[in-house]
Amino acid sequence: MMMLLRTIFTTLLILLMTGALHATGREDADAEPAEGITRDLARHRAAHYSDVRYALRVEVARGAERLKGTVEIRVVLDAGAGDMVLDWRVGKQDGASAASVGEIEANGRAVGDARVVRDHIVIPRAHLRTGENIVRLAFESLVSATGSAAVTRYRDRTDDAEYIYTLFVPSDASTAFPCFDQPDLKARFTLDLTAPEAWKVVSNTEPATTEPGAGDKTRRTVFRETEPISTYIFAFAAGDFAEFRDEASTLPSRMFVRRSKAARARDELAEVFRLNRDGVKYFERYFARPFPFPKYDLVIIPEFPFRGMEHAGATFLREESILFPSDPTANDLLARADVILHEAAHQWFGDLVTMRWFDDLWLKEGFATFMAAKGVEALLPEYNAWKIFYQRNKPLAYETDITRGTTPIWQELPNLSAAKSAYGNIVYRKAPAVLRQAEFYLGADHFQKSVQSFLKEHAFANATWDDLVRAFERTSGQRLDAWAEAWVKRRGMPSVSVVRTQKRSRRAAAVAPIFIRQENALGEGGAWPMRLKVLLVGIDARGAARTRTETVMLDGAGRPQSIPVRGFSKVDYVFANFEDYGYGLFLLDDVSRAHVGRTLGEVRDDFLRAMLWGALWDSVREAELDPAAYVALALAHVARERDETTVQSILSRTATAFNRYLSDAQRQRIAIQLEQLIFSQMFNAETAGLRITYFRAFQTLATSTQARSELKQILSGEIKVSGMTLRTRDRFDIITVLLARDDPDAPALLERERAADAS
Repeated sequence: MMMLLRTIFTTLLILLMTGALHATGREDADAEPAEGITRDLARHRAAHYSDVRYALRVEVARGAERLKGTVEIRVVLDAGAGDMVLDWRVGKQDGASAASVGEIEANGRAVGDARVVRDHIVIPRAHLRTGENIVRLAFESLVSATGSAAVTRYRDRTDDAEYIYTLFVPSDASTAFPCFDQPDLKARFTLDLTAPEAWKVVSNTEPATTEPGAGDKTRRTVFRETEPISTYIFAFAAGDFAEFRDEASTLPSRMFVRRSKAARARDELAEVFRLNRDGVKYFERYFARPFPFPKYDLVIIPEFPFRGMEHAGATFLREESILFPSDPTANDLLARADVILHEAAHQWFGDLVTMRWFDDLWLKEGFATFMAAKGVEALLPEYNAWKIFYQRNKPLAYETDITRGTTPIWQELPNLSAAKSAYGNIVYRKAPAVLRQAEFYLGADHFQKSVQSFLKEHAFANATWDDLVRAFERTSGQRLDAWAEAWVKRRGMPSVSVVRTQKRSRRAAAVAPIFIRQENALGEGGAWPMRLKVLLVGIDARGAARTRTETVMLDGAGRPQSIPVRGFSKVDYVFANFEDYGYGLFLLDDVSRAHVGRTLGEVRDDFLRAMLWGALWDSVREAELDPAAYVALALAHVARERDETTVQSILSRTATAFNRYLSDAQRQRIAIQLEQLIFSQMFNAETAGLRITYFRAFQTLATSTQARSELKQILSGEIKVSGMTLRTRDRFDIITVLLARDDPDAPALLERERAADAS
């Protein structure tokens, strides 16, 4: 028996040493790979592949429908690697393969028995060796004119100029060229790009050499090798770009914009460069780490599918996010600052340190959004950054998180083919709100030091949310397992309510105890550890107005927490999320809601007033406040509101209540009054930004014959809004509204506008 056991043990030891049996998730290293990029395949490659380098040589041309090129891949394999598995997702176009590969060579010899299996190219182990391997392939892949492929060609109808750009996130690099398309196999890239000689070309690094290309009127540019980056943040763009250089920046920085928008870009150049330059400097100080890459360019892309994409050293931005298609309001200016700072923050959180797998997508997206708000606070002090953060993120997060279809922040992802489904309000809106709670929970200093430690430890590598939690624990000295488990892995959110008890004391001045408690908004049990700042407003024993804040800690067990009410003879209202450090549904109790409804116009704190408007809207959504009552409050107060972003929020919610929640009879009763108020403010509001905000709201709420007539007069130029230029976007927006309202003149107006504007 002992001899048998010894034989089994020896056999297992040999298998382990040779890599035939391992604990990386793939029991058979040579098993045929499944479709997509599975977690098991990724773990196997991360365990056995290392030191990856890509030398990519491609040619782009005007009107090209194919990207042609070669790639040399250098990779170190250990003894347990088995067959080499490259990702190559060819897809279909018109029933035929959208891409092809040929001339495969491994370590200087042709490979005749490579297998194209589902979304992969498998190179048998017989062609490989332990140590460095060099694989060369020729390939062709699709260039799309619609943005449906990883490489897109855009033709400007204004001047017939062309632009080609890549977008590989989350795992689409393997639809353009064969590679190991997983975030934790970081690699160094060298790009050799041939393009028409009149085109500008840009990639992650600066050009090392340029020379005439082999073709007529072409130029070949070889870019310097990158730092280790993931495949999804490698990128290039080429086309008839106008190029602008930020001469005030110590970091090499340029902006590329399509030729027909060059004049428009010059108008915005100074502010865009200032935000970008000062944002980089702010993040360098906050992270205690210089900008991670040798240069930082902004490439402005027409019809880009995202607001921005943080390619290392070369962020791509949607054109209309930077060069406004309509006269901008404060909301538009803040949105531009937000996207510039969001993508700059990604250069550290996402590019320098990258999540190991896309189940931790929130780790980079949540941080970038949170850090963008801190950047706005530092660079645009004229705005209340955290009020804007609340208005931009919390309502959208809550709208998703209150539904049965919500998910945890961390979502198990067995295959990268499903990675795009992880994007949405939970990752982009809830995750940054949780990080704001984490900063308040730990303390700002501990939070910042933890982030600095995390970036230092994982620079040019990968990390998980567990790594971040461990950094929080080391710096703060707190155990955070329960906190992290509740916030990251539990779906849904708390509903936090104020409970007023019956008075127990006979003393007239005594206030009955007040508690706050939390429940799972989905009724699924569980609670969230949370530190809050609670606001109490009322009257003291002498009859004078009194306001006080109390810091309250809610535990993970869901026990009610008492709020100190000493010094009050009456508490008019309690708001449990003062300054918005918490995350959840913070509803006003009946007494508080009634008082806030009566006195909202007297609240001088812009941030608090915005949050109280939000709390009242949450009461509408929870069927505690009649939507008509909210509209009545808007009619009573909005004209006195001077904060542009709050006006936009009130009007947007009013439009939702009017169009979706009110009955036909209710709409008919208040439509004229609402239209007249907004129409009046469109001309009489103090600032151009407010007038434009009311103009946009008027389009949304214009239902009567009179209101539609006024819209048509604005379109024809008979009525002008002071301080606003009626641009192409505005004109088509008006016609869209008229079409939606079945206005009889709308089809003719559309044809007339279409004939006059071919852009």
